[in-house]
Amino acid sequence: MPPAALRAAPSRIQEQSMVHTSGIPRRISLWAGVALALVGTLTGCAPPGPEDLPGEPQVTLDSQSQALAYPNGSSRTVVSRRVVYKDASGGYQAAPGFEQFRAAGASDSTLHAIRIAQVEAPSVREAIVFMTAGQKISSSGHSSGVTGQSSNWDASCDGVSCANVVLDGRSLAMKLNALGWFPAGRTHLSVVNDNNFDHLFDSDTKQRIVNGFVHWLQAQVRPETRSIYLAGSSRGGCLVMRIAQALRANTALDGITVYVSSLDGVCRNSQGELGTFDTKVNNPVRPWGTFYGAWATNLSSQFPRRERLHLYQVVGGQEVAPATGIRAFSGYAGATPPSTGTDLDWGWYKQTWVKWQHKEIGNPYTDPSTSEQPLAISETIDAQLTWLDGLL
Repeated sequence: MPPAALRAAPSRIQEQSMVHTSGIPRRISLWAGVALALVGTLTGCAPPGPEDLPGEPQVTLDSQSQALAYPNGSSRTVVSRRVVYKDASGGYQAAPGFEQFRAAGASDSTLHAIRIAQVEAPSVREAIVFMTAGQKISSSGHSSGVTGQSSNWDASCDGVSCANVVLDGRSLAMKLNALGWFPAGRTHLSVVNDNNFDHLFDSDTKQRIVNGFVHWLQAQVRPETRSIYLAGSSRGGCLVMRIAQALRANTALDGITVYVSSLDGVCRNSQGELGTFDTKVNNPVRPWGTFYGAWATNLSSQFPRRERLHLYQVVGGQEVAPATGIRAFSGYAGATPPSTGTDLDWGWYKQTWVKWQHKEIGNPYTDPSTSEQPLAISETIDAQLTWLDGLL
């Protein structure tokens, strides 16, 4: 690696990683970094299970020590449009360009909450890039390290759209956009500020929402399209995994490579969403005294067609809300899930465990403490970029 690729004054994180900018060739060998001892003191929310004994030794994993560091992009101001809007008389109408959502059959009141910003929409589309925030769980907005939206992003919303939504340059969306790995002027980039993919919706409503997104994304594909990249956190992570299932099942898209980044993706195990079931895989690097873990799913059976498919889940597994059982998913190797998980890399599926709280994974550049933010970014946003970098 040329010396110019390294920062003059490497940070604590950069001493164990490499810095990557858009001007440096991406096909490089990663250094074998020193393993990071992931420890901390947080209070868990879930009641302990028999596998959650406090004396169980933690496992130190070194996968994140190999993450590159990537420069921030530029902030963007966009308009986020409702896929179903209200006209002057208060009636619901399908928004132009988003007709696929209403056609998929979810109720207008459900679809009215879904808001999408088409950041770049060129006529020539070699790549489709789709980023989504997690679930909006209060009357206010929510910030997202994937899309770059702030907690008050929806302050300007009316019945049709949301003007002046700022996308932070530190976000996955804006960092990737600045890197130019998917060609500028030939990449369709959309950001979903609110997917309304509510964890508590019934399975039929969820399927209709998924179908709407799938059909809309398929409508963005052009003959020259060769790549689709999907990224989401929390419920958005589950959504992009389910979208990927449908895209990969469509044989008409077999010539297109699908990449998926999930950040603590959360699927509802009581519904068997994404094949999750009631077996918890413990987080091997969970902070001392916590019960972080993820619901197991057999991802090989969920994705039987894996040609040109690449998935990566960064998982912490903190319970999203106390005593709810709402937590991320985990793949596993072998016939049955292990008591305690390990990092996975099957070629088509990669998974790494991290110590971070759910909200810290979803927005690592604001939610961890200032001193912890560089490490959190390295193990979440930049880990996803490092993985994608190695594939492109």
